[in-house]
Amino acid sequence: MTIENMIKCCDNLTPTENQLAQYILQNKEQIHKLSIQNLAEKTFVSKSAIHRFCKKIGLDGFNELKVKLAQDNAEEVIVENQIDVNFPFTSQDSEVVIAQKLLKLYETSIRDTYNFIDKEELSKVVKLLHKAEIIDIYTHAHNINIAENFQDKMRGIGRIVNCPKSFYEQRCVAAASKTNHIALILSYSGKATFLPHIAQILNRKQVEMVFVGKVGSDMKQNYIKNYLYISDKENLRNRISQFSSHISMQYMLDLIFSCIFKMDYKKNVDYIDEVIGFVDDRNI
Repeated sequence: MTIENMIKCCDNLTPTENQLAQYILQNKEQIHKLSIQNLAEKTFVSKSAIHRFCKKIGLDGFNELKVKLAQDNAEEVIVENQIDVNFPFTSQDSEVVIAQKLLKLYETSIRDTYNFIDKEELSKVVKLLHKAEIIDIYTHAHNINIAENFQDKMRGIGRIVNCPKSFYEQRCVAAASKTNHIALILSYSGKATFLPHIAQILNRKQVEMVFVGKVGSDMKQNYIKNYLYISDKENLRNRISQFSSHISMQYMLDLIFSCIFKMDYKKNVDYIDEVIGFVDDRNI
């Protein structure tokens, strides 16, 4: 995860720490030249405040901040014409140009999502989902397709995944959930009106929840302890379509499946070999 995304994910910064964060982000290429004393003088904060800020965003101290910023700068991809994920093509573009721009949009969205990955959080979520006897996915609209794709992949290795579609089905599944269930909540914005009610039911049933969506979403609740973030560049309304959020969500769900598969790699490969003959009856 980049420093910028680590800061975005930290929702308990003080006004002074926010001011420090903005200075660091606006001067990323110069920070490596500064001592902690220099930075304290330039930002009018104490050295201890800088250390506290580093700890809050998940770093051991100022030296690790400098190293991480240097890595971010080295890995940053400079694109001459940045893609607009909301309006990636114009009415004047040819079919070939549109194809090139969508390729760039996909690459940008996946790279941005990759840069949000917190390795410890991802590992924790994968272990929770791997351990669960039943995974229930709560989502709606275009994310249903992604949920069903994940369901199909998991069924392919003998795992039970439910994707209730209607609000009635979702409430029924949530009400019947037990502690051997894990709830996977998919929502780019977290603003879907049915989600808070579902989450409250699941909390009362003591069901562990995993939220996948953009940082700073409306689903930031005390009783949801597990969050995986995707690219947050897409506007909620002013856009052609959900190009970026769709490919970002698909990438995250494919990543989760792949990590679960890896935990029992040989067993899963053997299972596929065992059942392929009667789940796929094509003569190939």
